[in-house]
Amino acid sequence: MSAEKILGKDVEARVAAWIAAVGRVPPGGFTPVERAEDLPAQARADSFFWCDTIFRSEANPHNEALGARHALHAATADTPDLVRHEYSAGGLELTVTEGRNFVLVQVDRSSVDILSLCGPDRVDAVRRVADSIFNPGGAYTLDPAVPVACPPPGETPVLDEGTGFSSNPAVDPDLLACWRDRTECGVKEGRLYFLCYKKSSQRAGYANASQWFDDGSSRIA
Repeated sequence: MSAEKILGKDVEARVAAWIAAVGRVPPGGFTPVERAEDLPAQARADSFFWCDTIFRSEANPHNEALGARHALHAATADTPDLVRHEYSAGGLELTVTEGRNFVLVQVDRSSVDILSLCGPDRVDAVRRVADSIFNPGGAYTLDPAVPVACPPPGETPVLDEGTGFSSNPAVDPDLLACWRDRTECGVKEGRLYFLCYKKSSQRAGYANASQWFDDGSSRIA
């Protein structure tokens, strides 16, 4: 098996584990907070930084004009610390869930019913959604030709339930110099999703996902 295929399987397992952890939070498992400023200090600062970096201003959950609903989930034995934002932007109903190491963007089927579209139209829809919510400029990237949350140039991957693709599959997420250098996209339970890594050249690897909240609320009971 080639090194790229081994890397692909490792990344696929990590992404699946992160998404599964979000899915394990039961209904009512998120506690609403009135304002983003009420989040635990470390998570709040981290969330503001990464959302400002990753999203266009008009799609940023911390843009007060959007009126996002914020909530948090403290880590348990099988779930990490998580912050959730629910809001509408550019005609899209979005749920953004942040862990310490990732940002997961889920698009409601009422906005984009991705599986109702024909094959090539699905990828076109992905590009339109990605262009409308993700920051097109900003920080240094290894390859400015790498598309954010879209297939590599010239590729049209199959996008069905339970499948996904990377914008830059040859790049190891552990070695990203900029979040834009690799993003993931897929379909889970009929919903289009994007996953961005909270990764910069200043940080090696990824942090403990259950020690993100700094006020003691993330201790496992």
